[in-house]
Amino acid sequence: MEEIGATVVAVYMRYLHDVLKQANMCSMVGFIDPATVSANSGTIADRSRLVAARLQKTDGEQIFMMPYNPGRHWILLIVRAKRETVYFLDPLPGSCGR
Repeated sequence: MEEIGATVVAVYMRYLHDVLKQANMCSMVGFIDPATVSANSGTIADRSRLVAARLQKTDGEQIFMMPYNPGRHWILLIVRAKRETVYFLDPLPGSCGR
């Protein structure tokens, strides 16, 4: 089976953005491009700066969805910058720490 790339994930994120826009909920959710934070995209410091810059643009209680592929599968981080909270969603049971 072929691995799903960042472009495919970004297309799904775009669809979710359109759904949120129709529901007048765009201001509640922000997205971080998976291609900018992927493991093969620049140094850790570069990726950290990109994420920090994006999170600084938060509008109050806005959450950010950040898909990330640490290697071989996708996880989803939901970040609430104002509350300094990160939710870690991993579809593979017991894979934390791999």
